[in-house]
Amino acid sequence: MLLHLIVRKRNDQKLNRSAYRPAKQALVIIGLCILCVAMYSSTTTITPSALIPSGTMRVTHRILAEDNIYEAAAMMYTHPPKTSMLIGIFSTTGEKYSKRRDYIKDSFLGQDEPRLCSLKEFVRQTAGSHKGRVCQVAYTFVIGAGGNDRPTDHDDDEPLTLNLHGNFEDDCTYLNIKENMEDGKSPTYLKFAANFADRYDIDYVVKMDDDSVISHNALFDWIDSELPPTPYNRRIYGGASRPSHVKNAVYAAGEFYFMSADLADYVGNELTAADRLNMMHPKRHIEDLDMGTFIFSNPRPVKFIGMDQWKIWSHPHKTEINYREAFASATKTNRIPAKVVFNWGFYCRFILNNSCF
Repeated sequence: MLLHLIVRKRNDQKLNRSAYRPAKQALVIIGLCILCVAMYSSTTTITPSALIPSGTMRVTHRILAEDNIYEAAAMMYTHPPKTSMLIGIFSTTGEKYSKRRDYIKDSFLGQDEPRLCSLKEFVRQTAGSHKGRVCQVAYTFVIGAGGNDRPTDHDDDEPLTLNLHGNFEDDCTYLNIKENMEDGKSPTYLKFAANFADRYDIDYVVKMDDDSVISHNALFDWIDSELPPTPYNRRIYGGASRPSHVKNAVYAAGEFYFMSADLADYVGNELTAADRLNMMHPKRHIEDLDMGTFIFSNPRPVKFIGMDQWKIWSHPHKTEINYREAFASATKTNRIPAKVVFNWGFYCRFILNNSCF
């Protein structure tokens, strides 16, 4: 009886070992398969477009080697987004400036360029979804239209813009402030622009003087080559660089500067009018210098893009003849001749007189 039990126990052990053997073999085979796949994947990138949803990253590092961000983005995304922009052309009331707006519309804004449109048209195309939008850059003329009793920098609960009746132009934005150049018009515009950007998916905001000339090809080449869309555009600011001795900083000249929409929101909405007033130049308010001060007060790093050697605009062109000639020239060449980075002959006289900006 005892012998029988010992033999039976040994037979059970053999059966158990034989039952586990196929499982062990299966684990070995699975392990070998995983190893082969890992080795194959290390030398091969499998990116069938059918398996990649819209917006999924492909080969991230390739963007660093591309001159055109959309060509690079085409390698990274199945449907790369186009960078969008709002250009505010600063103007004012009066016959002189009304006539200037007319020839700007006839030249820069009057060409057959579907990527450039009025603010009103941009809103129309964005209705429902921005995916079907053809217009990439919206423009508006910016005018301070409040009465003399209004502040120069919007700081109250009154409407930010005015809907004027009668003599008004539908491609103008009428700010509810007293017209001014140096005392708050630009931050008020940024407040409007940031709110608009949030609602209609704008990536960048531009402030441009009405005597600055720019060509379409230069504009869109610059956008496509240098300006990534949201959310890869945080705290970007740039233009023609200028030095400030008093502020010990660099700022972008007011003839044409740009910033990402988040910086427009920071200056226009996060900073109060009192904050901005305290930051302004101590001797006299200087619009572009003060704007640089506002922007660089951001607690996070700001990326400054200097465009001195790659300007896409020329300035100033005060007369209609001069403006049209400059626009025709810019359209033919698609580039504006580079100037010196800093005109030290201009700035040094202020340093010697101890009256530097």
